[in-house]
Amino acid sequence: MKNKIITITFLIIIGLMFALFIVLPDTDLSYFERRRLAKFPTELDSEKIDDYLLDQFPFRNGFIKLNSLINRNVYGKLDTNNVYVVGEQLVDKLYPINQKEVEGFVNKMNYIWANYLQSSNVYYSIIPDKAYFLDVNKYLKADYTKLYNDLKQINGSYIDVTSVLTLEDYYKTDIHWKQENLDKVVKALMPNMGNPYIELEYVTKTYEDFAGASYSKAGGVVPKDKITYLSNYIIDSAAVKHIEYGEKPVYDEAKLKGVDAYDVFLSGPSSLIEITNVFSDTTKELVIFRDSFSSSLIPLLIPYYNKITVVDLRYITMDYVEKYVQFEGKDVLMLYSLPIINSSTMLKVNVK
Repeated sequence: MKNKIITITFLIIIGLMFALFIVLPDTDLSYFERRRLAKFPTELDSEKIDDYLLDQFPFRNGFIKLNSLINRNVYGKLDTNNVYVVGEQLVDKLYPINQKEVEGFVNKMNYIWANYLQSSNVYYSIIPDKAYFLDVNKYLKADYTKLYNDLKQINGSYIDVTSVLTLEDYYKTDIHWKQENLDKVVKALMPNMGNPYIELEYVTKTYEDFAGASYSKAGGVVPKDKITYLSNYIIDSAAVKHIEYGEKPVYDEAKLKGVDAYDVFLSGPSSLIEITNVFSDTTKELVIFRDSFSSSLIPLLIPYYNKITVVDLRYITMDYVEKYVQFEGKDVLMLYSLPIINSSTMLKVNVK
């Protein structure tokens, strides 16, 4: 009798789930998982149908969260999908370091220096990932002593920003740093690049519903973040031109409702951007080789330069960059985070 009750209950649950699956409308976008969900395929393809059924399954987000809670509280795992849950902080586990990728990164930076930057003022800095700040006796994380020693082989003047950062300077649900905490990074960079530090006032705007990339991977087990971005008349008046899609504002507020609200900064991924400071009283120019971390930092650098050219080698080849950018006499900053250094093959530099 007991087995019969269990079987009937199970069938009722399956029936209810199937009914909900039919009744509920399909969802186009998962803000929880930061991606577009599969739609019912126009052709009968078993793999595409499986993707559709998985993506549109009722209460999908709840099951993802439940799985994360079971992994940590029942099985005692420190991470879920390679994300540590440290209080309300979600920290991506970037371990181990791929030595070949690190060497490739150094070679690519030095190739750029040797072939394009001999007449430039070259600086570089490394952005540590959040795991840098965790207890090495409890969590697996990179050997930063060795990593930083390896990166000292890069030609150019190294500027330390690691020492001014803390875990609280990063979003709780995302790998990126918070723009409102980056004035100390500006203060570390600018004097070492020949620019007196300028104390500026900002107007702040806040988006209250930010769930970063780590949020869904960890199962949504912590509160969401907020994004605060800083404006003043210099930033708001800057002329921003992307080679892909033309003129855009510094802060693209339409992106706040997209898959990744962090794209509010400089409209997200873009191969090459030219930013002109219309209030500039200097002729100095900056070229910055960057990844996504720089998107939130660059607006704070606008007051220091007449023009900033932003290059993202994940989306444009170095051979193509030289058609757009003249480097002679300019400041050049190579600013990269550990996720890119540890996956340097994605940088489109053909070392010859």
